[in-house]
Amino acid sequence: MDINAINNSAISGLNSNSSLQLNKTQTNKIDNFQNESLNLSISNYNIQRSEFSQNIQSLNDGIAISNISMNSIEKQQNYLNTIQEKLQNSENLENKNDIRKSINEDLVAFNQLAYDTKYKNENLLMTQKEANNSITIDTNSQTFSMEKTNTAEFANTIFDVVNNKDLNIDTNLENAKNTVSSSMEKLENTFNQFDNFSNQLKNSAKEDISKQFELYNEKSTENINFGKEANDFSKTNINVNVGYLAAAQANIVQEQSVRLLS
Repeated sequence: MDINAINNSAISGLNSNSSLQLNKTQTNKIDNFQNESLNLSISNYNIQRSEFSQNIQSLNDGIAISNISMNSIEKQQNYLNTIQEKLQNSENLENKNDIRKSINEDLVAFNQLAYDTKYKNENLLMTQKEANNSITIDTNSQTFSMEKTNTAEFANTIFDVVNNKDLNIDTNLENAKNTVSSSMEKLENTFNQFDNFSNQLKNSAKEDISKQFELYNEKSTENINFGKEANDFSKTNINVNVGYLAAAQANIVQEQSVRLLS
């Protein structure tokens, strides 16, 4: 046998094996790159989705705070309306000071509402010294804040003018009426502040929900297109991942949409 032929054959075989090994290595690198790219895409998607979910949760907290506060303020307004009616009707009484007891009962109920109106143990309609007396809602992109109003002070002020002055004197009675009217205006302003605060939060929440839908649609399309570039095994895994992500995202968005509208 020709030694040169053996050597040429061996060298040819070696080159062939090297070429196959190189092709296999390149294929593995491509597969690894594709898998890493997909994992990174899904990871970024999950991070963004988590951020949106946290934003919606914070905004929902703020909307709940506003609704709870406005509900209590409406009840407080009813007490002030009742007190004002009692002061006006007292003109027909021989001793106008007789209405004090009834008014004081309304003021106690008014004050109790101020102390009882809370969200997660945070007072909403009263302030305390050396305490955080603002309501703040933070998201990843915005901060919403409003100052608290100590509605308990309204009751204390009315109590003073009703109980410390003789209501049989016309000027004292008129002063009591004016004090109640002033408190009603301040309470109405507080209600409007919470209403505006709530509307800002709702608008921000709607924007975040819209962005969630856009993110889902964008990433879903990207993943499907990327799968067409991979081999059959990769295609299957990509489509499965997209399915799980789509189902999870749809459930989250639907749940949050219902919470906002409820």
